[in-house]
Amino acid sequence: MWKWGVLLWPCLTWSVEPLRAVVSQTNTAPYAIFDQHNQLAGGVAKELLDTLAARLKKPVLYLDLPRGRVVEWLVTDQADISCFLNPEWVPATYKLNWTPVLFHTRQYIVRRIENSPVRSHQDLVRKRIGTTRGFSYPELQPLFDSQTAVRDDAESLEKNIQRLEQGRLDLVMTVDLSYGHYQQQFDTSKLAVDPLWAEPAAVYCALNPKNTLLVQQIQQQLGLMQQQGVMKKALQRWKHSSI
Repeated sequence: MWKWGVLLWPCLTWSVEPLRAVVSQTNTAPYAIFDQHNQLAGGVAKELLDTLAARLKKPVLYLDLPRGRVVEWLVTDQADISCFLNPEWVPATYKLNWTPVLFHTRQYIVRRIENSPVRSHQDLVRKRIGTTRGFSYPELQPLFDSQTAVRDDAESLEKNIQRLEQGRLDLVMTVDLSYGHYQQQFDTSKLAVDPLWAEPAAVYCALNPKNTLLVQQIQQQLGLMQQQGVMKKALQRWKHSSI
């Protein structure tokens, strides 16, 4: 299912072809914020891609796709860009292009406050872990593959934490920016978080490999945006955390 983004339609000097940008509702707030009509209304993704499109002198066509279809749409020339990904999270058989690193994100494990801290893989044995549908968790995949721990998907952090509070999950996986935003919206006094022992992950945008010129233009503009602090300022606007 795709939707037109209602933004940045071009003046006469702009290119007719839109920037086809995938922003899925599985991207938790504040990465992407959707309104009651399921239209992209705000968040880091919108700020980043609106600015990028303006610099490219293009309108934006926002595509709301299930996470599992993002790579397919990029490699079949149905989309141009999807952000908040990492080459390690995509099978090597897909030959995508990538932007410079946008930022780094730290993974967190949420638990009920009365439960013991999670310090290592051993603390995940026989645990039911709330994960986001379509997302990759390379550090935990061996546990899921061996059924040492159970992966239990939901479409949002809010639903996973609700299930955690109800006792239907033992733990929930999230990232620093998302949990910090969640703390501003909901009472988390009965929850605790532990950082995953892995190093913070680099976050990129994946690019359609079939349009070499557009790839070069996007890489150049995002490189400039990094140098000019655009990405840093966007993150700071959304970074409210007591973690």
